Formats: sequence, C-alpha cells, structure tokens
Amino acid sequence: MGRRIKHTERDVEELARLMLSEAVGEGVQGMNMVGTVVANRVEADCAPDFKGLRNIRHAIYQTIPGTEIPHFEPVLNGTLYTQRPTEADLQRARDLLHGYREPRARMNLWFFNPSPGKTFRAPCPETMPRSPMTKFDFAHKNHCFYVGVSGYCPEFYR
Repeated sequence: MGRRIKHTERDVEELARLMLSEAVGEGVQGMNMVGTVVANRVEADCAPDFKGLRNIRHAIYQTIPGTEIPHFEPVLNGTLYTQRPTEADLQRARDLLHGYREPRARMNLWFFNPSPGKTFRAPCPETMPRSPMTKFDFAHKNHCFYVGVSGYCPEFYR
C-alpha cells in the first residue's frame, strides 16, 4: 500500500484515461502498473524529477525538466483526451488514489514503450532514454519499467 493521494472526481477520470491510453491492450494489471507509476511520482516528491508534484494532474501533465515535452505520450499525442473510461476503469483509478499499488510496480517511477504502434516490444535498454538516473527493472507486455539508481530519491526508496 502507498499513501492516499488527495483527489477530485476529475483526477479520477484523468488517471483512468491515462491508464487506458497507455495500457488498455495490456489488461488490468498493465493499466494498474501504469497508474501505480503515476501515483508513485506524487508520493516520491523528490528532486530533480518529481519535486513538487502535489496531485495526480500535476504528475499526468508534468513535462520533462528543461523542456515543454510531456512525460506521457498520450498527453503529447492527444490520445488521453479520446478515452471514455467505464465505471470499472474509474474504480481502478480510485483504488490507486486511495493507496492501492500494483505490487510488481510498487517501486517504479518510470515506464515507457520502446516500440509504440508496433506488434512487438523492442528490447528494454538498461537506462531509460532521457532519464540517466534510472535502471531497468522489468518488462510487462509493451512497456519497460524502471527504478532509480542507488542513491536516487531516498524520500521514496526508504
């Protein structure tokens, strides 16, 4: 269990839409892993990447430091705005905001799909592109998941 994140129903809907747009083809577990990473970023509150994320929308719309490029592809390409979550999707998002974390992704702060739009997943690099403080942890279907290197974000990795 993680900590509860203060939220509104709009936050619930936005998290559900991100989970759908990132991982709908990866089943409930894949969507929960994506949602867990987003919730972990709010919970982590560590510099330089995640300091000051106060709510789930801050995490969803955060840009890569020093750029105006969103962290999440669905924000960049607009697929976030085309999703229509069901009540089950909304409940998954609520559960994450109430403290549930998908156990496999409990310590992950990053993920990415190295082969978007493909029917296969390219190999996961040891370090996530544009995030040198990461190391590969595991892959789930189309996504690669990463943790921080030793010493990164002691506020989260306690």
